[in-house]
Formats: sequence, C-alpha cells, structure tokens
Amino acid sequence: MSPAGDVALPRVDERVLLAIALIFASTFLFAACDVGAKFIQHEASAEKIAWWRNLTYVLVAVPFALRREGRAVFRPLHPWLNILRGLTAICGTILFLLGLQHQDIPDATAIAFVAPVFVMALSIVFLGEVVGARRWLAALVGFSGVLIIVQPGTSSFHYASIFTLLAAFVGAFSTILTRKAVRDTAETMMVWTSLVGLTVSTFLVWREIGQTSWHEAVFGLAGGVFFAVGQICCVFAYRMAPASLLAPFSYVQMISATVVSFLIWGIVPGLATTVGASLIVASGLYSLHRERLRARQRLTKPEV
Repeated sequence: MSPAGDVALPRVDERVLLAIALIFASTFLFAACDVGAKFIQHEASAEKIAWWRNLTYVLVAVPFALRREGRAVFRPLHPWLNILRGLTAICGTILFLLGLQHQDIPDATAIAFVAPVFVMALSIVFLGEVVGARRWLAALVGFSGVLIIVQPGTSSFHYASIFTLLAAFVGAFSTILTRKAVRDTAETMMVWTSLVGLTVSTFLVWREIGQTSWHEAVFGLAGGVFFAVGQICCVFAYRMAPASLLAPFSYVQMISATVVSFLIWGIVPGLATTVGASLIVASGLYSLHRERLRARQRLTKPEV
C-alpha cells in the first residue's frame, strides 16, 4: 500500500519503455527517409537513391558495428545467407522506390506492410512451419486490404503498386533469411547488408555518380542518415525488449507516413487507403497475437 492508502501499481520496466520509444522514433525516421526520396525522384533514379541510402548506411553502420562487435562482424557464421540477405534487401529497396515514384507515401507504406502475410506463406516452405486456418484467414483479410488500396481493374489502379507489392514480397524473403541466419548478430547482418547493397547499387549507377546536383546530394545523404539511424534504433530496441512486444508498434509507421505527408504536402489519405490500411494492421496484429499464443503453448507444453 502507498502512503495515501492506494494500491501500488507495478513498476514498468524502463528498458521496455525506451525500446518502444526507439521503435516510435524509427517509424518517423523511415517516413522522413521516404520524404527525402520524393524530393529528388525527378533528379535521381530509384537505383541512385538506393545508392545514397547504402552509402550513408555503410558510413554509419560499419563504425557502429565495429565498435560493438569488433572485426568479428566481417566473419559471419552464415556468409552466403548474409550475402543473399543483402541482395534481397537492395532489390526490395529499389522496387519500393520505383513504386514510391508514382505513389503517395502513405499508400506505399500501407502496401509494404503486407509483408508479414508473405512471411507466413514463405515460412511454410523454407522453415517448415505449420499455419492454421485462423492465421490463413488473417492473411486473407490483410491481402484484401491491399486490394482495396490498389483497386485493380479500376481507373484508380496504377502499375506502381505492383512494384511496392513485389518489394513487400522480397522483404518477406529477407526476413526468412534473417531467421535462418539466427546465429549471426544484428551488427553482422547490418554490415553485410549495407556492404552488399552499396556494392550492387554502385555497379548499377556508377555512370550517374558524377552527375549529381547539390540538391540531390543534400536530400540523398539526409535520407540515408534517417534510414541508417532508424535501423540502429531498431537494433537497440529489439535488444531491450522481445520482438513479440515491439512488433505491433512498427505499424505506427503508417501514422508517421500520413502525418509527415500531410505536414509537407497537405496529403490526406482517401477512404480506400484508410480502410485498406486498417485491414492490413488488423491482420498483422491478429497474426502476432496467434504467434504469441503458439509460443506460450510451446513453453508450457510438458515434455513426454
């Protein structure tokens, strides 16, 4: 009992609160990164913008990782998985940027969040997981949200949505590779993802690098810094609290994207985007809930 006679409330773990705050911060940083891409989309190709992101990512992530893990980050336990993960990451980034060139940030962000549906499907093939009817139903709800936003077969449909959807699929495959390379540290994965991404993007745009305006350089570097710092925020957050606790807060990025787009361009999401995004979020949260229940059952199941 407290001095006032009230029942004392349980103390909230400050590390958990800090982890949640870092996830919130990362959502705004990623939204700001996409804003930087929109500002230079008419000056630089999607591949060039990806190059800016990876250049800055290397400059920020490699020193950060070396300070925490030392040279061990260059000796992964799963080298080929890390290389493949880097390739999927850069491909996903370029595909998303291609879609973003012709979409508002809230629309592209909402479609990208269908990735957990693809993760669930791919986990059956590559991880041997068993998916029940309820999770399949949740996946169907999430994908219906995408269809509401994309509106295929109508005058509102734009082919750029296909790029964003493909980016979500490639991102899901990258998540599967992350799970398979579970023995490698987050710092190791960051270093290899950034180095592979920079190598591939440099090969694609090396002729364009000399044709850079100051405007492109400023927003390209700024977007890259936002992206790199957002990734580091996620690394620290997931070390402080369980992924099952933090994952739902990543959906705040849809709100961040909406707020940033409104403040800069006055864009208000239409009814289709609002309804579709709501279904995607509901699907993702329900899938996370079912995953928590399954994890709890595995922990409490008595050994035979």
